Amino acid sequence: MNSHPSMWGLALCLAAAAIPCAADQPTATSILSLDGTWSLAVDPQNAGREQKWFEKDTVEGAKPAKVPWIIQEAFPGYHGVAWYWREFDAPLNPHPAGRCLLRFQQVDYLAEVWLNGTPVGTHEGGETPFSLDVTAAVKPGAKNRLAVRVLNPTTEPIGGISLYQTARRCKVMPFGAGAIFNHGGITGSVDLLCVPAVRLDDLFVIASSAQTTGKIHLQAVVQNAAPAAQEGCVELTIADARRGATVAALQLPREFPTGASQIEADLAIDNPHLWDLNDPYLYRVTARVAVEGANSFDERSTRCGFRDFRFTDGYFRLNGRRIYLRSSHTCNHYPIGLQFPQDPDLLRRDMINMKVMGFNMIRFIWGGATTAQLDLCDEIGLLVYNESYASMPIGLSPQMPERFGAAVSELIRRDRNHPSVAIWGLLNEAPDGPVFQHAVSMLPLVRQLDPSRMVMLNSGRWDEHAFRSGIGSVAGIRIWPKAAPAEPWVALNPTAQTIHALGITWPPGHLAFHPGPLNEFSAVRWTAPDAGDAEVTAVFTGLAERATTDVHVLHNGRPLLDGVLNLNGSPNEARFNRKLPVAAGDTLDCVVGSGNAHYGADTTGLSVTIKTAQKTYDATADFSTEANPNGVWSYGQMTPAPAPKAATFARYLDGKPRGAAGSLANPGSSVWQDVLKDVHNYPRVPHTAEILQSLRTLDGQGQPVFLTEYGIGSAVDLWRAVRHFEQRGAERLEDAQFFRDKLSRFQADWEQWRLDEAFARPEDFFMASLRKMAGQRTLGLNAIRSNPNIVSHSLTGAVDHVMCGEGLTTLFRELKPGTIDALYDAWAPLRWCLFAEPVHVARGGTIRLEAVLANEDVLGPGEYPARFQVVGPNLTRVLDRTVTVTIPKRAGVQEPPLAATCFAEEIAIDGPSGKYRFLATFERGAAAAGGTTEFHVTDPAEMPPVETEIVLWGDDPQLAHWLAGHGIRTRPFSPGPAAGAETGARARRETILASSTPPAPGGATVFAELARRIASGSSVVFLAPQIFARGDQPTAWLPLPQKGTLSPIRGWLYLKDEWSKRHPIFDGLPSDGLMDYDYYRELVPDLVWQGQDPPTEAVAGAIKASQDYASGLTVAVHRLGAGRMVLNTLLIRENLGRHPAAERLLRNMLRYASADANKPPADVPADFDRQLQSLGLGTP
Repeated sequence: MNSHPSMWGLALCLAAAAIPCAADQPTATSILSLDGTWSLAVDPQNAGREQKWFEKDTVEGAKPAKVPWIIQEAFPGYHGVAWYWREFDAPLNPHPAGRCLLRFQQVDYLAEVWLNGTPVGTHEGGETPFSLDVTAAVKPGAKNRLAVRVLNPTTEPIGGISLYQTARRCKVMPFGAGAIFNHGGITGSVDLLCVPAVRLDDLFVIASSAQTTGKIHLQAVVQNAAPAAQEGCVELTIADARRGATVAALQLPREFPTGASQIEADLAIDNPHLWDLNDPYLYRVTARVAVEGANSFDERSTRCGFRDFRFTDGYFRLNGRRIYLRSSHTCNHYPIGLQFPQDPDLLRRDMINMKVMGFNMIRFIWGGATTAQLDLCDEIGLLVYNESYASMPIGLSPQMPERFGAAVSELIRRDRNHPSVAIWGLLNEAPDGPVFQHAVSMLPLVRQLDPSRMVMLNSGRWDEHAFRSGIGSVAGIRIWPKAAPAEPWVALNPTAQTIHALGITWPPGHLAFHPGPLNEFSAVRWTAPDAGDAEVTAVFTGLAERATTDVHVLHNGRPLLDGVLNLNGSPNEARFNRKLPVAAGDTLDCVVGSGNAHYGADTTGLSVTIKTAQKTYDATADFSTEANPNGVWSYGQMTPAPAPKAATFARYLDGKPRGAAGSLANPGSSVWQDVLKDVHNYPRVPHTAEILQSLRTLDGQGQPVFLTEYGIGSAVDLWRAVRHFEQRGAERLEDAQFFRDKLSRFQADWEQWRLDEAFARPEDFFMASLRKMAGQRTLGLNAIRSNPNIVSHSLTGAVDHVMCGEGLTTLFRELKPGTIDALYDAWAPLRWCLFAEPVHVARGGTIRLEAVLANEDVLGPGEYPARFQVVGPNLTRVLDRTVTVTIPKRAGVQEPPLAATCFAEEIAIDGPSGKYRFLATFERGAAAAGGTTEFHVTDPAEMPPVETEIVLWGDDPQLAHWLAGHGIRTRPFSPGPAAGAETGARARRETILASSTPPAPGGATVFAELARRIASGSSVVFLAPQIFARGDQPTAWLPLPQKGTLSPIRGWLYLKDEWSKRHPIFDGLPSDGLMDYDYYRELVPDLVWQGQDPPTEAVAGAIKASQDYASGLTVAVHRLGAGRMVLNTLLIRENLGRHPAAERLLRNMLRYASADANKPPADVPADFDRQLQSLGLGTP
């Protein structure tokens, strides 16, 4: 390679001007590292500045602490102000009139710095480097004392700064799984630099190519600290980064004015070698500045690459070639150090693991990328989607625009030379509002800093979510904010019907409100029109499936009520009533917050009346969306804090709907382009046929789809996580304690449910969950890769960050069994995506088979023979077919889809029970991955008989019809003595089957009669849990002293693991471990039994250890007197006649319940009426 001749000519001409650029024996900038052990002390009273701690060597209570690292390793659980001290010997500055700089790579969040007691500067922002000129304060050749005051913000403002109003990554307080523990400190290296008076302050390069010519545009900022302008030159060189050979050079004589000046130049390179995924070729650009007659110089060096990345004509393209982005996201979260691994190699391992598994992009969600990782991505050919700490939306404050802009700007300046960085991301999952609208307006700022990269606006486009699937999609309501309905909100259901939507049961004529995603409070405010007494009556009621909120009543900001709903054993309702004096202008606020830092499903009903001598004010009756304020009423939000602050109340705005902004801006574009749908999709797990079909057909309303978040994780391996912390002596840290608590809850379940009957040891449960994940990853990606509308996908997530199990590796970076193989197969650029539905069918039933070929332009036009087979037990072949797959030639500019169906057929399966495989293979010319999927067949002839007559309790004629049609004798339940007693025959115990509706008249009478029958020795199978409900009490009629509840545990990204034991109820079915989703998929429920008396037998259940911890039983056996009852939530009733496992489970339950059917009834205890009273089934 040679540089352009004209550039050499210019260089020679400049050299001829005889302006010397350096003298003999040049002296470069020197760097003294100050990393290592510092002294660290906390300042909970924020008294250090007043007490002049910056003049001290240390203070009482200080501890040795390493830098870089976080405060919380030395002081677990502490947040607020902390102080660091370090003594060092400063070298003599070898540069005439040179300067001394302190360079901090990162301080999280606010740094104030003193050197030898002299304040030398501050910096706000937790992610990026900054330098301070300390020339006037440093003592060359002597001891120096450095003091740094660091603010790690909390939810209580310190110096006007609170956590949620800063660029904070995903830190939360109080902590909840799905986020990162709050932390801070000196989190980057610290150096003392001795620099010449004229130095380089920044170097930015843009490499572009056109056909056989490449151009590197350089922008260098030169800082002249001398009192007068200086004559000198800037020397620029470009070299092959691998071999070191210089390929272009240029010298630019300049007069450097005092202060900062910018120098720009272009260097040409013939036949530039492009940077690509499989050939990440790098160039090194070096800039050197020196002044005339001096032997000092300053130098900066960076690497770059020639590549072009953009979205055009429906696809992402790298160097003009369309590519399917195979991405995943990481929070760069580590145990113990939170943003630091104890083993630095883990920083590299994450990136290498991605590359090995077939990913071509990594997304640093909510910021956190390190320069070392970006260097590695440059070297291995891994694209980067880069976000700042501010991509987690900053809470509203007057400083929001400045903080948002600074976070994004400083990140771009730090990382903009990396060729791997292809996308700047501004926000993640931000609702419409001031933060989102500010992001829309930031594109000119980004373009000023970097015109060469794509910018993504708001991953997931939650600014549109409220209109399409959030509260804005609920028909008929009246809501504030009106123009852009989104959380937080206040709304009325003015209809005559109960609204069932978004998990809300919203009665007609009821007012409700909801907190915001940043833990903003939602509030209804009454402003007193006159002085006098006011009687306030307020009722807060959870309307969502399980609203977990904090509720408040404030008078002029002073709390009158601080309560919670459904937390810490609290009920679903909170009431307040008080008479109090008010002055004209006084405010009374009714407020709702997220309660546990998780704002989802927190819709809370509000009924509030305020009675004065003049009038009774009713917030529901008076509600209006015509104006805000609306007479005495106002509707608004309060900023996030541990408790609501009335002074932060801001009314919801009646703005006009804003024009839509596109999801991306291509390199050079100054407008947001509406060319791509940016979608997050987290459907229920296990994925049913309907869910898989929705993934296969997901579209962008005519636009291609970038599925930027989707995934299925595993449990957190709590057992190994806790042991790892113990092994490292880190048990006292917050993350260690979090996992210890969850493991303790698991161990309690292990003991009370005797899970050693299903797993040999606790760690086997977690290993089974980790092992299960590989198949679930394949399942989802198989559907996504088959969808031609989805042109790229970013998978959730790379590692088990945010204390959850969403990752491909664990938090300690241990591999999850089978995952690397599964992902390598799923991401193959040529892959068979096979489907067989239903995945469990009765013998003689019909299976629909489909084969889709995902082809990322690796298989050229032509005809290829492909063989499709269905192979069952003992190699039984149900199908063996060879077809010709035709890859057409490209017609004009139209590109073929990235996925196309090659085979589709329905076939009847008349084979033995067992597992079948649908297989696809190219017999010549192509090596596709994938090519296998499984389904199950059950022969109805193998169903065990139910020989006992079954007594039907309740009204379910369809069930009675089904039982009769399947040879199971039944009769209706008769109140009174057990069967046979009325005829004089020997009475016997009964096997009773209860469906979803109790017999008339319902209530205590019928349940008491049933309980009496159980106590005398009969057995009842309760097929559907809703039978016990009374009003909003789901277990009111459950005949147990400790009724507990029925709770939903939703499996999605953070799935639950369903288990079953080897038990008569599971006879002839897969059991004794985790339940096989392929076998039981449609039967897996969300509802579980929680909090009841310990069962006689815990047969099956669910444990969610993927996010926090939740658990319950799906099948349990309880004793009542001489009889027993089977409690069930498995979706058996719903799947009778459709799913063979449902029939087998029902038969097994009835056979198990009939074990004592031939025994005579036992005597009911003499005090049974009293027992019924204790069960809540007694009659008054």
